[in-house]
Amino acid sequence: MAEQNQTKPAIPDEAAIIEFIKSCPAPPSPRDIARAFKLSAEQRVLLRRILNQMAEVGKIDRRKGRRVAIPDQLPEVTVLELVSFDDNGDGLARPAAGYDGDLPEIRVRPSRKEGRAPAIGQTILARLDRTGPAHYEARIIRVLERRQLRLFGVVETAAKGLILVPAERGKRRPLNLQSSPYLSCKAGDLVEAEIVSSRGYLGKTARGIRNFGPFDQKGAFSALALAEFGIPNDFPESVLVESSGLEVPPSKGRSDLLDVPLVTIDSADARDFDDAVFAEPLDDGGWRLLVAIADVAYYVRPGSSLDKEARRRGNSVYLPDLVVPMLPEGISNDLCSLRPNENRAAMVAEIKIDKDGKRTDFSIYRALIRSHARLTYDQVQSVFEGSLNEADIGVGHGILHNLFGAWRSLDQARRKREPLALNLKERRVVMNEDGEAIAISQRSQSESQRLIEDFMITANVAAADSLIGTRQTCVFRVHDSPDPKKLNSLFELATAIGAPFAKGQALRPRQFNIFLAKVTETSDEIMVNEAVLRSQAKAIYSIDNIGHFGLSLRNYAHFTSPIRRYSDLLVHRALIDAESVKKLPSDGQIGLPAEQIAEICIHLSETEASAAAAERRTIDRFAAALFTKRLGDVVEGVIVGIASFGAFVRLEDGVADGFLPLAGLPDDFYDLDAAGRCLTGRHNGWIFDVGTNLKIEIERVTPISGGILLRWIEGGTIAERKKRTSYSSRQSKRGKVSVRGDRRGAKRKGMR
Repeated sequence: MAEQNQTKPAIPDEAAIIEFIKSCPAPPSPRDIARAFKLSAEQRVLLRRILNQMAEVGKIDRRKGRRVAIPDQLPEVTVLELVSFDDNGDGLARPAAGYDGDLPEIRVRPSRKEGRAPAIGQTILARLDRTGPAHYEARIIRVLERRQLRLFGVVETAAKGLILVPAERGKRRPLNLQSSPYLSCKAGDLVEAEIVSSRGYLGKTARGIRNFGPFDQKGAFSALALAEFGIPNDFPESVLVESSGLEVPPSKGRSDLLDVPLVTIDSADARDFDDAVFAEPLDDGGWRLLVAIADVAYYVRPGSSLDKEARRRGNSVYLPDLVVPMLPEGISNDLCSLRPNENRAAMVAEIKIDKDGKRTDFSIYRALIRSHARLTYDQVQSVFEGSLNEADIGVGHGILHNLFGAWRSLDQARRKREPLALNLKERRVVMNEDGEAIAISQRSQSESQRLIEDFMITANVAAADSLIGTRQTCVFRVHDSPDPKKLNSLFELATAIGAPFAKGQALRPRQFNIFLAKVTETSDEIMVNEAVLRSQAKAIYSIDNIGHFGLSLRNYAHFTSPIRRYSDLLVHRALIDAESVKKLPSDGQIGLPAEQIAEICIHLSETEASAAAAERRTIDRFAAALFTKRLGDVVEGVIVGIASFGAFVRLEDGVADGFLPLAGLPDDFYDLDAAGRCLTGRHNGWIFDVGTNLKIEIERVTPISGGILLRWIEGGTIAERKKRTSYSSRQSKRGKVSVRGDRRGAKRKGMR
């Protein structure tokens, strides 16, 4: 009996060995196989013989480290090309070196570490774990190739077939478009394509992989922006199901503020109202402020499908003709929208300030509120200026005037701390009733907008201070001081326009404001404001508090827009966590370690940057499209940037930007100065520098790239020693031009 109990297990046959190899997440070694089948030392000799025979006939492959794999199994470490991202934010990839047979499914784990955030079309070195017969999970080791392998463009007809004109500004050279039996294209179609590898001196070739339809159809610019930046537009079914059937919570456990005459103040086209405000005077000359913010945390619970989707999106995206919300409309435009005369759950920051705007006390708590009016900035501005009364817009006596009084006190405190005071107009695309763009409008910030901004900043500071006081992990909104290297060109510009800007000092926003004040209402104002903006660092999210340079604040967080920013939702949950220490456990707990919140901060900073870039690029395309009707027109502009290949021109006080190439200037050889801000003709003495006013002709417009090509008509100066008696662009020859100098770029960076 003892001998029977000690019977050795049978040596596995080839089918069993192959099945075992397929089940392993990584290629196994002979020792792994022997252990799995519990083979003795003598049987392991026979196993190795079987494995050798299988390798000789090609049934298995030898891998590094004496490991074995089935022939179609990918190496444990391999090079992949990122193909797309799915609804869960995971990357989908394919082997970069090609693959025989059906492609396996390779899911790439997202990584937010520096240097490990690839874009679609880039190649990565990854470590693979096998999760099924044709399924792998990849972890990024490093990004190998950062050049663009995919692009978007418009199909055009050429002599030898179809070509693709890139949609990205600055990439004007077309590519040959390879025909495909799976994707039909015709001239005028907007197409996503992948660049096909080619050698020699022949033109590059692209292969279409997705057709968006005619580029001039309604909604094409927004669809292109969403695709370019990988912004998801449709919600998964699980998220929509989870967002249905939700109701406003009862008043139990919440402060009852239903009778407080809170009002919302937003733009006329706003659809979600996530903040309402109220102010009343105090006996000591100060003010009691209430800033009520939609209680999104009540509806969007940690770990839910809603929460995961909101985190993946990071923020809402606002394009001229399309809004891509962070949350489904049932929440963003209904339950969490503070619509008038409807009960709503809110997080309320109650803040007391003295007559000089200094905070004397504050608290943040949950409440049930009811907005008493939905007002627009224009309506409130009219009351502020005295052209309308409160009764004219359906508001009780004193409600708006109390808001004005409290804001004047806050404005005093704002002036005292001296935040960065940039004066830049906001561009908006004006649409008609049919959703067609008819104009680009610009407007500076009004007092009514500044009122709401200062109320929101005050509430944001209170939220950050509250979390610091309770030692809760806080998602701060931080803005670092400018990098000294970025300031060099600003110093040179200041010297050139006769408004010196001292080097070597510990800069504060005040120094920038003095510089900006020197050019107010001059031809240099726009140029200097944008130069100061470019010199600044970019505001980001972080759990490490370094303060906010631009706002001149030590503690700052985003609290006031949880409908459209996931960062604010995290701040709400942290505040609820802090309160739950005193009461019962709450529904708002973050439940995340600090390290994970830090990674989320990186992700949110990235999605915010993508949203801003998508909005900016879409406005550029709409602006360019409007200029197609003005080909040949002569318009006014100002040079806002100089490069070795031409000048960047701000058209009609900022409606659009155009490019004036060297070939569009008076015929000459041009030298670029060391500061990179002036072009000087060697022979005729023409000088074109930043800030020069010009008259230029609209020569060519490419709406899909937002590009406007210009030709010089009038403007600039001529050095005395080289003046000519008669010279005009219409008499000059166009052609040979050259320049010495470095290429300079300019990027807008948001701060708040």
